[in-house]
Amino acid sequence: MRQPRPGLDAAAASAAWDQAGTARDGDWRGYDCRLVTPLYGGGVRPGEVDTELPIRAAALRGQLRFWWRIACGPFDSTQAMFRREAAIWGGLGARAPTASKVAVRVAKIARLQQGAAFVYQEQANKPGHFRIMPNPADWIEPYAVFPARGELSADRQTIEKSPHQLARGGLSFTLRLGLDPKLTDAQHEEVQTALRWWASFGGVGARTRRGLGAVYVRDLEPVRGEQVAARGGQLVLQAAVSDAERAWTLAVGRLSSFRQGEGIGRNPGNAGAQHPGRSRWPEPDMIRRQTHRHAPAHPPQHPRQDLYPRAAFGLPIVFHFKDERLGEPSQQQLVPVGGDRMASPLILRPYWDGQRWHPAAMLLPGWRQALGVVAEHGSHHGSNTAHPAWPKGQTAQAQAAAQIKPMASRGIDPLSAFMAFFEEH
Repeated sequence: MRQPRPGLDAAAASAAWDQAGTARDGDWRGYDCRLVTPLYGGGVRPGEVDTELPIRAAALRGQLRFWWRIACGPFDSTQAMFRREAAIWGGLGARAPTASKVAVRVAKIARLQQGAAFVYQEQANKPGHFRIMPNPADWIEPYAVFPARGELSADRQTIEKSPHQLARGGLSFTLRLGLDPKLTDAQHEEVQTALRWWASFGGVGARTRRGLGAVYVRDLEPVRGEQVAARGGQLVLQAAVSDAERAWTLAVGRLSSFRQGEGIGRNPGNAGAQHPGRSRWPEPDMIRRQTHRHAPAHPPQHPRQDLYPRAAFGLPIVFHFKDERLGEPSQQQLVPVGGDRMASPLILRPYWDGQRWHPAAMLLPGWRQALGVVAEHGSHHGSNTAHPAWPKGQTAQAQAAAQIKPMASRGIDPLSAFMAFFEEH
């Protein structure tokens, strides 16, 4: 996180910045927007939709700033980036706040409809006890919304935390941007570019990188694949489908299959077995080795003992072993060394090409940095659990990829291999 400059009273400066506001005179432009996938969170309380103000102008301003950084470089230095950013979007300077030259307003919010993402049901053969996994609503992709599941008590007799409510697709609103007359023509163009990138790949609320809160903006030119490639990213589209929610579920489903689908991310289960087979990724067996714990039927077997490849898709990752009472490790959380989370460089969502919706996967510019993350979980018996997501050097990368079945013949790093897998169907 960027630190305040020495001698700057951050609280006072922030208050002054809020008071500074934005120029009210200038060019106001309105954009008709429609939510096309469920909205998760976005309110004052994490995970909750604000029924009074489900779309917040401050959050949209933050999204536009983020996409401006992605789309409007390269920058000569970090300092140069902040100077250019503050000149458009405002910021905290050494002496005084700089007002934003772009005012963001939200109006005409309509058609808000909420529903529970999941529902817990009792076990048929054990009255008074809930099934451990709740049933997802038919309008969500459960793999993308797992934080909304809620929580059961240890004995599964009580719902301790109810599943979250999400806003359904169809909510509409008008986004209004007020552009200060002092903006140059080049800065006007950069604001429009940020808006197009946000509309093509961003969203509102939480978990937008997994396609939640995706928005269709009428009469706005989408960002094309060659424009993404020019910035150092990668965009892959599947064939067009009937609607945005179908495109979203197909896109997220590909990641679910790659990471844990039977026959791809894990072995097929035995005939008649209730659970699928073992993971084909190294992390579970690494944790078994590091904790010196495993069920009799699950001794560590994976040949790689030094990599956490799925960390490149974002952290934290929670590993839950089903048979702890039989000797398996307790639940573990993989986090980046020195932190608690790392945003995913992969975006999955519906993509509007101007005529039709497509399942889309995009690697953000700079995505290769995620391959170098070093992750860890709690140490056990003095063992050091810190390892990189992926090795350096093409030879080492190719050797590692050949030992991890979901990646074999698809790519020499986990993100490239997923993009190839995404494109296969």
